[in-house]
Amino acid sequence: MRRPFVFAAATLLAACLLWPGWVGAFQSEGTVRIGGMWPLSGPAAFFGKAAHGLASLAVDEINEAGGLVVEGKRVKLALHAQDEACNAEQGLAVVKRLATVDKVIFSLGPGCSSVAEPVFGTLQKKLGDASDSGLQLLFFTDIATKFGLAKLSPWVFRNTPDEPAMYDFVVKYLKEKHPDLKTVMVSYESDFAHSAATWNLAVKPALERHKHHQIVEVVDWRWLDNEFGAQVTRLRKANADVYFSLTHTPSTCPSMLELKRQRVKPKMVIGITSLAGTEVLQQCPDVAAGIIAPSNFAPITPRAKQVADKAWERYKADSNIHSVPAYENVHLMKGLIEKAAIKNTEDTLLADRRKLRDQLAKVGTFQGVVGKITMRPEDDPVKPRDVDKDMILVQIKAAKWDVFWAPEHLKRN
Repeated sequence: MRRPFVFAAATLLAACLLWPGWVGAFQSEGTVRIGGMWPLSGPAAFFGKAAHGLASLAVDEINEAGGLVVEGKRVKLALHAQDEACNAEQGLAVVKRLATVDKVIFSLGPGCSSVAEPVFGTLQKKLGDASDSGLQLLFFTDIATKFGLAKLSPWVFRNTPDEPAMYDFVVKYLKEKHPDLKTVMVSYESDFAHSAATWNLAVKPALERHKHHQIVEVVDWRWLDNEFGAQVTRLRKANADVYFSLTHTPSTCPSMLELKRQRVKPKMVIGITSLAGTEVLQQCPDVAAGIIAPSNFAPITPRAKQVADKAWERYKADSNIHSVPAYENVHLMKGLIEKAAIKNTEDTLLADRRKLRDQLAKVGTFQGVVGKITMRPEDDPVKPRDVDKDMILVQIKAAKWDVFWAPEHLKRN
């Protein structure tokens, strides 16, 4: 008669051990749980999988070096990655899972700005406000780039590109180095938050501010469109000197092919930041040749080359402007977790998240893969809890990205 009972007890124990709340949970199990939500499926999966790979590499390095010390005990990092699929509804479900089921102390991601915006909208708006039922979950974002997202909640920090500053530099560079290039035409994806924001909040204001270039044509399409004949005909008629192609790889490749078919030949093509990865090189290296894009990463230093090679060897993960921050963030947070004096128990999770959030808020300058990165303070009027870091211009040549321009101090490293 005891055997059914023993079998049932064993089954229940196995189920408990497999349930997310029991696997590798907290101090008693010897782990600190961290999360990540990226587009691991769908058209944006290239960048999501790359960020997941770079984050996983950082976790591996930390754990292989002995982990971290919490409450006097050596523990390991456990990464809980979820797929937000660049879909807002899925992202809203994922953030609740990370907060209440996976019970992570902080999360990387989201990947898509169109997901980050509603997700961050579910977070607490004012620290310590008992009347605010918003989620108290710390995000240290590595991809979602739309300007101003960190302002949505004090629980949001970002290590992402400063596109207004980047494109201000690009426009100023063109004005000073290529003053003969005076007319501009633009394409962007109207249904993709990052693309539309890059045009409206970064490139357009920069062109208007520097008062050198005349905008002669602006066209738009959807990011998964595959027919661009009418828009490219308008670009051909505009015949501008500079073409700002503020689109992502799925529409960049076929639209550039249409430009080639219609013999549209601008003197210079400037791409969106997200183009600076290997996806475009895999999809259309020939028609994309010559495109210049601002980036915060290129394998320009020995350390950057080492990380890129290791990420590819271990995870086939592309090191680019959006994935390398995931690696940087995990390494930074390892040290902050040790400083934050967390208890790392299920009962202290909310308090632990707040302690870690406050440590990140005062981090100041930290070391990135390529150079120094500075987190702006919470009271910054322009971009609180966002970073400043070195910018590089890269260009597609012979089916690879080459450095077009870099700060002198990076060239010396």
